[in-house]
Order: sequence, then structure tokens, then C-alpha cells
Amino acid sequence: MVLISNIGNSQINFDKYTTLMSKGPIPEDFTKETYKKLADDLKKDRSDLTNSQEKVFIEGTNYAIDEILHSGLVIYGDEISSYVSEIANKLLQNEGDLRSKLRFYTIKSNAANAFSTDQGIVFVTTGLIAQLTSEAQLAYVLAHEIAHYTEKHVVETFDWKTQNGRQNDRIERLSQYSKEKEFEADKIGIHMYNDAGYSVDEIFSTFDVLMYSYLPFDEIEFPFTYFNSSQIFVPSSLFPTKKYEIKAEEDYDDENSSHPNIKKRKEAAEKEIGTISNWQNAEQFLGIDRFNQVRNIARFESVRSDIIDASYGNAMYSVFLLEKDFPNSIYLKRMKAQIWLNMMLYKSENMSAKMLDKTSEYEGESAAIHFFLKKLNREGMMTMALRQIHDLHIANLNDSEISAIYTRFVKEVSNDDKFKIESFSKKSFSEAANDFIMSQSDTNKIILKDTIVKSTSKYDRIKNKKNADAPENFDSTKFYLYGIGDIIIDPEFINQHDQFKKIKADEDKEVEKYNSLSNAEQKALDKKKVANEYSIGLKEIIVVEPMVISYKKGNVDNVKSEKLEKDFASAIESSAKSAGVTTYSIDSRSLINKGTQGFNERSLLISLLNQLAAEDNVNIFPVDFQLLNEIKNNYGTSKVMFSLVEHDYSPNITGMGVFSSLLLYPILFVYVPIGILTGNNTQMNVLILDLENGIIENGINYYFKDSPKKLQLGAHMYDIFKKLNTEPIN
Repeated sequence: MVLISNIGNSQINFDKYTTLMSKGPIPEDFTKETYKKLADDLKKDRSDLTNSQEKVFIEGTNYAIDEILHSGLVIYGDEISSYVSEIANKLLQNEGDLRSKLRFYTIKSNAANAFSTDQGIVFVTTGLIAQLTSEAQLAYVLAHEIAHYTEKHVVETFDWKTQNGRQNDRIERLSQYSKEKEFEADKIGIHMYNDAGYSVDEIFSTFDVLMYSYLPFDEIEFPFTYFNSSQIFVPSSLFPTKKYEIKAEEDYDDENSSHPNIKKRKEAAEKEIGTISNWQNAEQFLGIDRFNQVRNIARFESVRSDIIDASYGNAMYSVFLLEKDFPNSIYLKRMKAQIWLNMMLYKSENMSAKMLDKTSEYEGESAAIHFFLKKLNREGMMTMALRQIHDLHIANLNDSEISAIYTRFVKEVSNDDKFKIESFSKKSFSEAANDFIMSQSDTNKIILKDTIVKSTSKYDRIKNKKNADAPENFDSTKFYLYGIGDIIIDPEFINQHDQFKKIKADEDKEVEKYNSLSNAEQKALDKKKVANEYSIGLKEIIVVEPMVISYKKGNVDNVKSEKLEKDFASAIESSAKSAGVTTYSIDSRSLINKGTQGFNERSLLISLLNQLAAEDNVNIFPVDFQLLNEIKNNYGTSKVMFSLVEHDYSPNITGMGVFSSLLLYPILFVYVPIGILTGNNTQMNVLILDLENGIIENGINYYFKDSPKKLQLGAHMYDIFKKLNTEPIN
């Protein structure tokens, strides 16, 4: 198999960037089963916890950490993780034993954060790296997190929570400590930071970074002329007339916050700094060029993260910021095309509010882009998107991703009733405006009036009012009508548009034909459709590791869930083979054999699933189009399977809500106590996704009143694979 393209590259080419991937040998943190980690963790001395507390703590933290490690967001051995590790080496140059216990991984997330765990793992987000202005700032953050680890703050904070009646809480927010622990970590971190030789001034600037980290990674005015070109003009009236203030304050009310406010932290830090006399002034030890490259990687990742989260306004502002330094980056051009396509899809579904900040949330310079995008009506959004994507396509004709986005966009607008070619002017905005000005002169008014009276009928004049090319009909508020004049006469566009219109017309005819049939004929067609619902002639499929959640008395039984997951994976493999379907498993259990390539492939597929989940029912374009194509080519199939089993055991349950509506249990001829009969409830869900177009092709679910034993799971999966393997009936 060919390796994922970004793996093995030591130098980042931002003009041809692809998302950051893991490199090198896969660490045991990612391959060892969680319940085995629990056994090892129980051997540690935690005298601060009782035996019962320790069991809850160890299980909660380990499963929460492994959920993060296998979320598709975490990477190892990459440029950022390596950089972070080297700074840790500097901080702990005289603490070899402590350094050997720590591992540093990167999380692809725009949340600016870092946190350590009791197990010695330190996570740093790309969102934090993107915000920094120096290596020293990162060094201070790491020193703070290492202090949390050395002082066992995770354990002590857990003990404090249990003493305050929160022992049943899942330990997911691993970076939440009491204010006292935050001050203590700052104090210890300052001394560690000083011992490494970093500048005292960068401590205070780090606090500024943390305070403003919820904003984009830079604060540059967004020009109202950004979208203007020789072909389109966007009126300044679509942009805000005021600046939106930045609301963050140092001395905010922290009474209900886990962290002390920035003012208090600065004051405490200043007091501790005063006890140290041997300050040095280094901002960088690894070099400014290295820092800038790592930060740029994180900033490029911020665009991808926002697209996955459907935060398109933020993504576009980040593209704007990055274009200044990387005007030739094909990656940024692809992302920009994706943003416009997906925004148009959201607008068409009347769901645009989700992709933009609320007006009450506007702050700083990025507010302008949210304001503008919110102002656009549906036709305006379609026109702007078509203009931008078309221009990107023409400038990058050999790029398969932008071409695919352009084709997909033409298909969508061709099927949209709001997009009518005849509504648009063949003139540019400036040409139409000039013609309008000329038509307003007295001489022209008389000529135009006489001409209309003598040479046109009532019906011609009605049509003329709808003609955007007519000078007297010029309307600057409908700027979009004058933005695609060259596109609507472009042969490539016309050809694709007409083809998609014909396909849509044929589909509409089929619907009309169906509606004209008798009830009996419709039932016969419906029966055939049901028979073909899952029949796709499936021969090969990529199976992403299944997920199993087993509940007991309303709580997740993590250990049982993990063991059942292993059985489910085995059942999928054996049942597929029996049904004549070849499977290629990509899961955490096979990572020892597959290594880093398997880990990267799994991360990409889970990211795709997360993107689809974030986009609700909008059929968006996959953010990792190029890399997903490599997976498809590597395995020789575009079909991917995701699966989930949920099991609940609650004896004496009399009903299961939504589950009870799915199945009426058959009459039993053997007496079974009803409490036991209704004790087990299992729901199995299977999704079949096609990498070719990034859409979910099939969704299959089963419900049964039994525990999910391997044999039973295999029987249901065999049934699913046999259906999928069947060729459609013509």
C-alpha cells in the first residue's frame, strides 16, 4: 500500500499543505487495551484516595484519556508534538527521571488548551499553538502542566470533588482544578521556567494569550473590498458600519470558575517572580524559524478544524489571515472552495445560523465576515459562492479537488429552484451601473420612453421589468445579479448545468409517472424498492472499529463495553466472510500490526464521520478529500462501515421508550419471568458510507431483547452483509 502522503515528510510545504499526521513508531498509549492499563494503574500509590475512590478514579481517568487518544483528533511524532517534546527536554534537562515518565501529544482542536494527566500524558491543542507569539510562552504553559502532574493535582482535585458529593461524575474535564491548585502550578512552573533560562517578560504575555485565546489567532481588519474583482462588486452596505469591541477582561468575576481570573494570576506570578534574582532573557532556544513553522502548521489546522465543526465564518477569516503570507497555497484555495460550497448548502437548507456567530457574540475584526455572510440572502450566497468557486476552478484547472467542488456546486445550483440563469445580467456590476447612469440623463429618458411606447407591447414591457440587463432595472442592492455574467455563457458551465437539469427533469418525470399509477401498481414498485434498499452488490468494505456501549443501572460499564467491542469486531469479520464480503479492518486493536499508517487512516475516517455528524443532514463536501481518495485507492473500495451497539441491562423494566415502538416481542410458549425477559435491551446500528461522494449510503438498525453475545451479533451482521452483498433487482 502507498503511505498517506503527509507521512514521512520532514519539511512542511505550506503551498501544498495536507493535514498534520502522526509519524514514527506508534506509542503503547495507543495500542494497549484500557482494561489492561487499569490493572497497571492500580499498582501506583495513591494514599490520598480510599480504595473505592481509587477504583472510580482509575477507571474514569483511563477511559476518558483513551477516548481522547482514539478520538481521531490526537497525533504523535508530528512536527508540533516533536517541538513540544523538545521544549520539555529543555525544561527538564536536569530531571531525567521525571522526563522519562512524560509523553506529549497534540490534539487537533481550536480550543486553546493544554492539560496533563495522572498517567504522565500531556496534551497540547493546535488552537493554543496558533495563538502563541514565542517559544517561551509555550514553555511556561508546559511548566505549569508538568507542575500539575508532579503535585498530583488530578488525584487531589478528584478527592476534593468526591468530598463535595461529585463522586459519580465522569472524569472528562481533566484540566479542571481548584483555584489553589492553579496558583500552585503557576508558582512551581515559574521556577521550572526560570531554571530553563526563559525570559520573565514572556510569563505575563502568556497570560494575555490565554485571556484572548477565544478570538481568532490574529486581529487584522477585514477589507470590504476583499471579494471584489473585475467581475463582481460587493457594496460596502453589506458590511458593518461600526467596530465590535473585544469584551475580555483581566479582572472578571471568577467566583463560579474553576480557574482564578487573569488579574489574580498575574499578581500572584509577579509576587513569586520577585523572589527570583537570576532571570535570563531568552524567548527562543529552538529558533524563531522553527517556532514560526510550528505555529503556521497550527494555524493551517485551525481552518480544517473550523470546517469540520461547520464554523465557516471563522474558517473564512482564518483563510484571509493566512493568504497574506501564503498567497499561492493550493490548500487554502481548496479550503476556500469547500467553505463556499458548504455555506451554500447550509443556506439552501435554511440552516445558515449554525455556521455563523450570533450577533451578540460579535467581537473584534472577524465580526465583519460574519456580518456580511449573515446579510447575504439565498440568491446572493449562491452567486457569491459560484463566483468564488468558478474563479478558483479556472485558476487551478488541474486540481482534482477544486474541480470536484466546482462540479458538485454546479449540480446543486442546477437543482435549486431559486437559481434561474435568465434572472442574471450578462453585464458586470460596473457596466450595468454605467448604463443606468447614462439612462438617467434627460435625453436618454425621452428616447427610452418613446422607444418603449412605439416598439413594445404590454407583454414586452412586463418582461423588460424582469430583465436585469435593462438599464432602468439596475438595482445596486441586488449586486449578485451582475456577478456571474461571464459564467452563465461559459460553455463548460452551460454543458454541466444542462446535463444536471436534464437528470433532475428525468427524476421529476419518474415521480410524476409513479403518482399516476394505481395503488396496486405503486405497492408493487414500493415492494421492489424495499427489496433493493440495501442491495448494493457489496464485495469489499473498510470496517472502522465498532463501538459498544453497555449500561448497567443507568451507568456505562466501561470494562464490559470494551470486551463486548472486541467480540463485536470478531463477529463482523467472521460474518462478512461467510456472506462473501471481504473486510479491511481499521481499528485500535490492529494498530500493533498496522502501525502509524493504520492509525492515520482511522483518524481520517473518524474525522469524516465527525464532520458528517456536525453538518446534520446537509450533504457536505469531505474536508480531507485528497487523503480519503488515497485510502480508497489503497484498499480498492470506496465503501466504509461504521457501527454501534448499545446494550442496557435493567431487570424489571416495563418499557424502553423509543425501543418499545420498534418491536413487539412474539408470544412465548415457554414461561420466562417478565423481569428477566425485559432486562436486556440491545440496539445495533450500522452506517455504510461512500468515500467517492462522502455521503451515507445506507443506515441499518436492529433491536433485540437479549444480551449482545458474539453469536447473536454475528447472526445479525451476517444478515446485514447478505443484504448488502445482493445485486439490485432491475
